[in-house]
Amino acid sequence: MKAKKFLAAVTALSLTTVVFASCGDSADSSSTPAATTTTAATTTTAATTTTAATEDSAATGGGAGDSAATADSTADSKTEGSDSDYTPVKTFKGYDAFLMFGDGEWLWGNWEGQGEPEATKAFGVDADVTGDGEYTVSITNASISYDDPDEGINPQIALDGDYAVGAQGCVVMCVDIIGLLNGEKLKGTGDPKTDKETPGKYNADDLKVELKSIKADGQEVAFDNAKIKYGNIEDNNNCYRIEIYNDYGDTAKDSPIDKDNLAFEDSLEITFSIEGLSE
Repeated sequence: MKAKKFLAAVTALSLTTVVFASCGDSADSSSTPAATTTTAATTTTAATTTTAATEDSAATGGGAGDSAATADSTADSKTEGSDSDYTPVKTFKGYDAFLMFGDGEWLWGNWEGQGEPEATKAFGVDADVTGDGEYTVSITNASISYDDPDEGINPQIALDGDYAVGAQGCVVMCVDIIGLLNGEKLKGTGDPKTDKETPGKYNADDLKVELKSIKADGQEVAFDNAKIKYGNIEDNNNCYRIEIYNDYGDTAKDSPIDKDNLAFEDSLEITFSIEGLSE
């Protein structure tokens, strides 16, 4: 292991904390038991196990896939993880949607939206949800290894030179849309687009949201849409969530994807559609 890579891994280990999930129910969710066959992922020898985020950062989900696909990736497919490849966008005309993710080693950690005012764990390529349509959120090698002048280097990566070591497996994968839901449990008084405890405008049941695709290094990853959990899943925020997998939720028992065989070097992209917004 290179000295730089070893130092990054040691730094990551010293800065992160364990993720715990809050388990909630969604009126939109359905969970029909189904057997899922998975195989153990090959451990990335360069990756160092770290843990990260707070109790806010994980959630529940429901679903099992009859089949799932692995996106094969090689070192030759890497994109440069340099600052010139990625510029975070932190202002939004609509609602900030982001991809929450941690791989099987708790690396590639992205736990907050770029639009959150005091975010320190935001390293994704977020979407600005301004009305009905399709949107894509992602994490890339460049974004996840970005040396943010405000947030610093992501503590949840292992570096190989200028690159983040490729992701293997999955412990959390979901999409959060901040500021959207009117909140039956939390009644904060701030701006719902920046304060997750403040109610937004919409009822989850009045929105039609659908996961359209998951792509790892540009390759389609199979999933069972009927097993994904949608809605206001957590008790500690008013975000709309697309719950694809969570080690601490129902999807740990009945996963919509073959999460152990998920692997990528460059990017993970999730595209979803939303209908029912008045903007």
